[in-house]
Amino acid sequence: MKISSKGDDWFLLFRDGDEEAFRHVFDKYYRPISYFATKILREDTYAEDIVSETFRKAWERRDKFDTCRHLENFLYLVTRNACISHLRSLRVAHTTDRQWVKMAGADSGELTPLDVERAQAKLVEAILTKMEQLPGGNVLRMSYIEGKSTKEIADELNTSENNVYIIKSRSLKALRSILTNNEWMFFVLVFMRF
Repeated sequence: MKISSKGDDWFLLFRDGDEEAFRHVFDKYYRPISYFATKILREDTYAEDIVSETFRKAWERRDKFDTCRHLENFLYLVTRNACISHLRSLRVAHTTDRQWVKMAGADSGELTPLDVERAQAKLVEAILTKMEQLPGGNVLRMSYIEGKSTKEIADELNTSENNVYIIKSRSLKALRSILTNNEWMFFVLVFMRF
């Protein structure tokens, strides 16, 4: 079936979950949204990832859109927010490199990449040590360090995915309470990629 650009037929099909209509939405908005993201980030690499994630979110929420305009506004707003969030995380990571080096006891002279690597290695070790002490720390390790999915963890632990979500949530809360602010920020920036 050929989707027409005229009228709102494609939009109604998109809302109903028609994959060809999704392809039409993608073809219609991908280039302008990508251009928009690239203008904010000034680079293509992350812009492409952000735009792909934006379209995934739009597909998941397709039944929530009232009009074509609502969908278009969503695409631009989510893309803009993700770009701003990415830029903030880069700025935070850059400014905290010096703090991590100081925290690891490095000299306060010129900051070298090796100094940053050493500081980060010490932080990783401190975080892993604290994580292993927690009930449910193994779930955090499998999820954030080993990169396993919730389903893989549930299968390995012979439990339900819902139980893994609960354990992970409680363990994250406990981990947050025992890490210093710098350790927590490092954990979020390095391991909790969204």
